[in-house]
Amino acid sequence: MDLENLDISPDEARQRFFERVSSGSIALDGVMSPLTRELAGRFGTESVDMTFGWACTPTDWVCPACGRGKPEIVRLNTNGHLMCRLVEHHDHMKDLVKDEFERQCKLQKTIVADEFAKRFATRASQMISAYDNAIICDDCNAADPKAKGAVGTHRDFSYSPQEIRRFVRPRPNVPHEIDVEEAASIWQANEETFALRLKIVERIAGIAATNTHWYQELPYGQRAETVYRQAEYLQGQYRVPGALYELTGDKRRPPSPDASAWRRVKHKRPRVGPRPEDVGYLAKVSFGRHWSAVTESWRCPACDRTKLETVRKSNKGDWAFLLSDRSFYAPGERCGSKRAVVCGDCGRLASDLGREACLVAEAATESNYAQFLSVSEIALVVLPQPHARHNVKNEAADDLVMDLVERITLLEQQGD
Repeated sequence: MDLENLDISPDEARQRFFERVSSGSIALDGVMSPLTRELAGRFGTESVDMTFGWACTPTDWVCPACGRGKPEIVRLNTNGHLMCRLVEHHDHMKDLVKDEFERQCKLQKTIVADEFAKRFATRASQMISAYDNAIICDDCNAADPKAKGAVGTHRDFSYSPQEIRRFVRPRPNVPHEIDVEEAASIWQANEETFALRLKIVERIAGIAATNTHWYQELPYGQRAETVYRQAEYLQGQYRVPGALYELTGDKRRPPSPDASAWRRVKHKRPRVGPRPEDVGYLAKVSFGRHWSAVTESWRCPACDRTKLETVRKSNKGDWAFLLSDRSFYAPGERCGSKRAVVCGDCGRLASDLGREACLVAEAATESNYAQFLSVSEIALVVLPQPHARHNVKNEAADDLVMDLVERITLLEQQGD
């Protein structure tokens, strides 16, 4: 909420809102937006056929299915109106669960299901859906049933936006042409899984219809997400992002009298390393983004561990693979720093060592402590071991901390 609107009337607030859309200074669209006026002039019309989805999206929106922007989507309809049409595309499984639930309820001698059973079915339907509801252009939405008819898919099947992108052949300001062969190959790849989804629909609807479900609904105001959302809303009202976390007080531990105590703790190497299936799971599921960010031949530039040796147990006992992509000290480089990707343990060691040096120097810096160390300096003090946290060469670290104190003090003086 914009605080400058607090002292004006609702009518004035509405007028100001529409003026911002008209000037293009807000990430929404409308019949009065600069883009709509420009496109209407280009197509020689004053009448606009605009959907709510179009108005709710910014003027530079791009269709996730066909990849066209708004200027490429618009065209005149048979009445000469400028079609500005974006719609919500959804998987029909949610509708199918609802219909199957109703059908099975009516098969019972006595209907035992209630509104909670219906809500159970609705919640479960999200699990069966192949994709989330998405805003796409009207041409892409129309291409879905057209492709289904040409291919002969199951009537309740629907193509996802990613799949629509594969079989439409988009051109500016005209309906899509369809690659029927590509649409057919997509259906063939989905057909077996779709049959399984239909069985799940029938089973879920049966559980709900016989009232043997396990869903226990809480009042809306008692749900955790509602509590947090309301608090975040109030935080937003007063334009104080992050303030909620300060309401509970400072949770940081008081600094130890010995700033170096953290690195004198010895971390033991586990007796057993990760199994191939453990590595496969984290590479594909739990840490896929980190795992795919570096090649199989990657080695940490600081500790020289291989990709596999970097895998270790998290505090929760799960195998993990973490990288640290950040800026490190690099005199001579632009801004005196250079980005590097090191293993998560080297990133943590750099932060801890930088924090220690800041404490000794009594510096005001409260974040990004790793920026004070170079990658080569991390390598000087680290004692790496496979599948475990690093230990530290404390004598070398003592010398490095003194160097860092001088560096941090000098950097603070230069910043004043």
